[in-house]
Amino acid sequence: MSSFWQTIRSDFPVTKNCIYLDHASGGPVPRPVHEKVSRYYQEHSERADFAWPGWMKQKEDARQKVARFINAEPSEIAFVQNTSHAMNLIAELLAGEGEVLTNTGEFPSSTLPWLWRKAKMIWQEPENFSISLEGMKRLLKTPVKTILTSFVQYASGFRQDLEAVGKIKKGRYFVVNATQGFGALKVDVKRWNADFLCTNSYKWLLAGYGGGVLYIRKKWLSKFKPSSIGWRSMRVPEAMNNRLLDPKPEASRCELGSPPFPVIFAMGAAVEYLSGIGTERIEKRILELTDFLIEGLVKKGFDVVSPREPERRSGIVVFKTKDPQKLWRKLLTKKIYVSPRGAGIRVAPHFYNSFEEMDTFLKEMKNA
Repeated sequence: MSSFWQTIRSDFPVTKNCIYLDHASGGPVPRPVHEKVSRYYQEHSERADFAWPGWMKQKEDARQKVARFINAEPSEIAFVQNTSHAMNLIAELLAGEGEVLTNTGEFPSSTLPWLWRKAKMIWQEPENFSISLEGMKRLLKTPVKTILTSFVQYASGFRQDLEAVGKIKKGRYFVVNATQGFGALKVDVKRWNADFLCTNSYKWLLAGYGGGVLYIRKKWLSKFKPSSIGWRSMRVPEAMNNRLLDPKPEASRCELGSPPFPVIFAMGAAVEYLSGIGTERIEKRILELTDFLIEGLVKKGFDVVSPREPERRSGIVVFKTKDPQKLWRKLLTKKIYVSPRGAGIRVAPHFYNSFEEMDTFLKEMKNA
């Protein structure tokens, strides 16, 4: 392992105790993120509410970092509780606009908010665990107002070509659940021509539980009115005027009350940390690790259902096994953390994992 990646590994204490390959479920918090949140709690214990002005500035600094991370503007970013929270906010704006094209492989957080609002759904069936662009084009010949898809599918690791989808959307809304790629693969809402995007804080972003990001394209902020507001949704919340309805024109109007500072600071610190390493470098590293993993699994006779084409690959590798639960429990006894998902076992390494860990996992699979 190069000295660079060896140094990076020192930011992750989890590497001392186990082989952690389950970032598609939840990722560990690296040292710089932990330190940032610890400083907040130290300030809170020493200064309490008198630290509020500084915290508010840090919150807006975090918003700017997240915006740069996805090639958006700060006014287009709202901090939310998780992906489900963000998707509900999107669905409440768009569910009444017309039919929604999605696919049957989506995680429930993508689809349930729309079903709850009785949106008419058009379901595309995956083809060999992939969401065909040609199949999507055929379905777009029917009345469709919103295209809803994940950047990466949680149960297969299939990476959607979002730039290609953005080119065929025409006058439709384009909604992206970026959860399984955010922090692992490059995100660019402008290049994708995305209208809405949501993700959480605790998987590949490595910022712990309790937070998420909602992106709303600027042009839609003036068209749609939110169905819920709070005192911090107002242009001048400090006025505390309980009779004046004057919402902000920015996405931050979705942040209704006092901010959850710790997780916002964690997301800002995580984005700064990942940006310091480099998103292209992180993506390249992850794909190298999964290349090694797929090659080893195929050599050992396992049926890998995740795509092999480089442009469709992600940080997730899923392969079939006879009894995923039994194998998962056996790997736990070896302190190797993966998940039983989809067609079998899901392995999801991040940039700080090593080829030695991949090799150890493959040896355990051979023994199993």
